[in-house]
Amino acid sequence: MVTIFPGYYLWLAGGLLGAGLAGLFLALALRHRRHWVTPARRLAALIREIRAGEAPGEELADIRGGLEGVADEIKSLIHELRHQRQANAELTEEIRQRIANRTHALERKLGSLRLQAFRDSLTGLHNRRMLDQFLPQAVRHCLAESRPLALLMIDVDNFKELNDTLGHAAGDQLLRSLGQIIHSTIRDGDAAFRWGGDEFVIVLPGANTAAARAVAERMQSLTGALAGTFKVSKRPHLSIGTCTLADLSDPTPENLLGRADELLYAHKPSRKALAAV
Repeated sequence: MVTIFPGYYLWLAGGLLGAGLAGLFLALALRHRRHWVTPARRLAALIREIRAGEAPGEELADIRGGLEGVADEIKSLIHELRHQRQANAELTEEIRQRIANRTHALERKLGSLRLQAFRDSLTGLHNRRMLDQFLPQAVRHCLAESRPLALLMIDVDNFKELNDTLGHAAGDQLLRSLGQIIHSTIRDGDAAFRWGGDEFVIVLPGANTAAARAVAERMQSLTGALAGTFKVSKRPHLSIGTCTLADLSDPTPENLLGRADELLYAHKPSRKALAAV
């Protein structure tokens, strides 16, 4: 007969209890891994992929276990951030467009003001300020390229009589029409200026004496036809002084203007009458 001591039963019971606890601990460890560790690793990896644009945010719905609620909150946060980013982009584009429109409007306004600063409002031709800028450049370029350049100095004879007889409105109308005649007569690249009052200057880069005289004669002819529409005893007509760079020993803008002015007054009818006496 085998005798079994009470300690054996205690050892057996302890072994069984240990095995049960070990199984329980293993089960708990597996459940913890499946419920927390694996979802946490997957969530971290998925967040990196979403940030890099390699995965859509909708894949957060695949996260299960204890982090399912966290994944839902992160998904909602990503959606809100994308919505805010889109709203910010739209706002930025709207601001950029408004700034562009305002800048364009200011540029047009500045361009208009700049044009007004160098344009004679009555005739539509350039003004004397523009002549002071244009003529030196034109002379310098033509001299550097050995090209001819002609300048016409124009004065409207009997203009005062027209003003005194028909009034300033008629005088303004004559000057406006004369501006149109000049504009239609000159070529592209030529430039016309209102020198002041009833005096005008035309700069003809590339034109020699013959070409300049042809322009002068055409304007005198057109102005003569226009003058016939005004009922005055002394009809307005043009006196024109023509000078080229080749006519000057010292071809400067000042000398070009001065010589053309001298020739203008030498051709005036009053001067011719005095010379005849």
